[in-house]
Amino acid sequence: MGKDLTEKAFKNLIQKHIKNTSFVKITLDNDSAIFGFPVKLSDDFLMIEETYDFSLAGIKIVPYKKVRSVRHNKYDKVSKAIYLDEDLVHFNQDIIDKTSLESAESLFKSIKKQNFHCIVESKKNKEDLFSIGEILEVNEKSVMINNYDPAGRINKKPRKISFKNIDLINFNDNYSKVFRKYAK
Repeated sequence: MGKDLTEKAFKNLIQKHIKNTSFVKITLDNDSAIFGFPVKLSDDFLMIEETYDFSLAGIKIVPYKKVRSVRHNKYDKVSKAIYLDEDLVHFNQDIIDKTSLESAESLFKSIKKQNFHCIVESKKNKEDLFSIGEILEVNEKSVMINNYDPAGRINKKPRKISFKNIDLINFNDNYSKVFRKYAK
């Protein structure tokens, strides 16, 4: 949560940044950071249009409980001004609206329904896992991903990921959109 804010005040701050289309730095509980535009918030998740090198780099969704702080300072305001001057802020509102943040189950079902492959960063037995691929099955506790390796080979056995182990979810990003064409 924000350093000196109550949870309600912190959520209100995030909602203000969504309403104002603010460019922000989101710091997570593992000290990693995401730069971009927050676009949607629920009790469980924060959706961000991630940026990279002055381009929109896809949608990143983080469990709300992992968000430690949100920065919006003079440097971030300059970045937003550049994005606007260069006409680079074009969100796909249809994707945002069709992506449910009400629960992990509804989130993955909504991504699957939109026919996106996704990237899921998670932990299992303290090991960091990176999964990329088609969403095969979703239930109330986990998601099954038809994972493919860096050579584009689809694993023989899909990877089951427990919702409680998820750190980040990416979709509608260039990496997963391009790589899915070469999976075999």
